[in-house]
Amino acid sequence: MGKNTVKPGLTRNRRRRARRSRRAGAVLVWLVRFVTGRALDGRRHSDATFWSPGSRRLGPSAYLVTWRWWALAAGWQRAGIRLTLTTAVVYTVVGVIVR
Repeated sequence: MGKNTVKPGLTRNRRRRARRSRRAGAVLVWLVRFVTGRALDGRRHSDATFWSPGSRRLGPSAYLVTWRWWALAAGWQRAGIRLTLTTAVVYTVVGVIVR
């Protein structure tokens, strides 16, 4: 080994730490998008904001035909539906387990 090389174990550990922190950051970004009612894939599908519904879709229309209402809904509506369904599933699972 030359004097400017790094031991393989050190670089492996650095890569592992970097991967773990990137994964944690991605989970945090996904969770924030889920709770705030934004698109989970990170792309804008309409001109909707959190408080106002959208008036037009963005991007290829074939992709959005099925989810037309969802793409045009305001962020608070999407967040409300997501959180309500998540809460219902959690309560159902907990009710089945506790019973």
